[in-house]
Amino acid sequence: MTVKQARKLRNTLLIVGAAVMLLGIFFRPFLIIGAVVAFSCLIPHILFNRCPHCREHLDRSNGDFCPYCGKRID
Repeated sequence: MTVKQARKLRNTLLIVGAAVMLLGIFFRPFLIIGAVVAFSCLIPHILFNRCPHCREHLDRSNGDFCPYCGKRID
């Protein structure tokens, strides 16, 4: 999985999780399900948000270049 795909998956899981949590206002189990989905966005962030060249973790960097080695992130 590329860095950009991992970012899209992370953002999608976070948005879907938040939406399901809002449904928890009407049906309590949705709050728990939404929280699990929202926190699952951390998995692709931790595993795949690394520079493909130097393998440093990109943290919150959303740019097109690695802040450590300066090479382009594909």
